[in-house]
Parts: sequence; structure tokens; C-alpha cells
Amino acid sequence: MSEEPTRVLVVDDEAPIRNLLGEVLGRAGYEAVPAGDAARALDILSQGRIDLVLLDLHMPGPADGEDLLYLLRDRGDEVPIIIVSGYVDDDATTSHPDCVHAVIKKPIRVEPFLRTIEQVIALS
Repeated sequence: MSEEPTRVLVVDDEAPIRNLLGEVLGRAGYEAVPAGDAARALDILSQGRIDLVLLDLHMPGPADGEDLLYLLRDRGDEVPIIIVSGYVDDDATTSHPDCVHAVIKKPIRVEPFLRTIEQVIALS
């Protein structure tokens, strides 16, 4: 019996980025679960097992990635969160280390990206 792949929720409003990250994750043996906004991400999180969240903070809409970050923290969700952003100095990434496990700066370099994911998963 084989072990289920690690499920990674990819939350980004830009479809090309979601697709690229999904492809990279799939090739590395992860199961990517895409979400284009915070509301969809919450829906996915309520439906089943997610092992890791990759979260873009800057998304349009009534709730952005920063809102989702605070909501997950306040709900007590223990799923590890990695911020994937072009803005690494955001207050949300520096003032809440309890809910942010790592920050990956866009544009993404594949090898460091996958190493960071492996490290965060190993520690959780």
C-alpha cells in the first residue's frame, strides 16, 4: 500500500502561477490543490486534508491572502503556511512568525522552492 502524496494548497489569484507551481509540485511528487482566492481556499480547507498552504498575500477581492493568513491563525489551523510573494517585507510575514513557516520570494527558483517545502513539511 502506497502512502498518500502530500497535499499542497496553492492560493494565488494568477492562474499561470498556480499552474506553474502545480506542475513543479506534481513533478516532485506532491498533490497540488489550486485556489484562486481566499474564499475558495477556505472551502478546500474545510473539505479535507491539506498538508501545506502556499499563499500569495496580494490578491484582489473582498479577502486577500493576508486576510486568509489572519483567519487561519485565529481559527487555530495548524497547517504550515509558506508565503509566496514578490513582497518579502510584508508585516504579515514578519509580525506573525507563529503562523508563517517560511517566505519564498517571487520569481521562484525551483530547487530552493522545493527544498523549502521539504524542510517545512519535515518540521511539521
